[in-house]
Amino acid sequence: MKAALTAKALEARLKKIRLVITDIDGVLTGGTIYHFVDTAGELVEFKGIHAQDSIALAWLAESGLVTGVISGRVSKGTDARLRILKVKHIYQHRLDKANVYAEILQAEGLKPDQTLYVGDDIPDLAVMRLAGLAVAPANARPEVKAAAHWVTKARGGEGAFREMTEALLKSQGLWTPILKRY
Repeated sequence: MKAALTAKALEARLKKIRLVITDIDGVLTGGTIYHFVDTAGELVEFKGIHAQDSIALAWLAESGLVTGVISGRVSKGTDARLRILKVKHIYQHRLDKANVYAEILQAEGLKPDQTLYVGDDIPDLAVMRLAGLAVAPANARPEVKAAAHWVTKARGGEGAFREMTEALLKSQGLWTPILKRY
């Protein structure tokens, strides 16, 4: 069980972050997944990614941070959306999240203390234990909240990722340039 960080300790960890990885369902979405059958009889999956969380992903990449997602599910629509948002590392249908995390760290030449991971459910625990900063949305499972350094005020799919992103960008002096663009 990780202890929640003081504001000062959280700020210090945020300043070190160079890589942000997140789960999708329950973090960028509210966790609801819709299934439909198309005219060919194939199962099609739909989910909604919060617009404020989406733009936050793009801002991270545009600000020079490396972004990635690791999801146990597969969605062609999600893949296309993540590419639009400039997410560099997209892993779907992977529940071996710690292995994927290690692959990303090696590819980027980064250390765990330079990474932030956002997760909401039991499959996220392995990476949360390894990441320098583990974040959980307000509606994460109790075990995940206990493993997090920081639990956001917002729920997954309702701006939790955006809340984390704004704090991260502010801590690194990258928020003002984003505001100036608008």
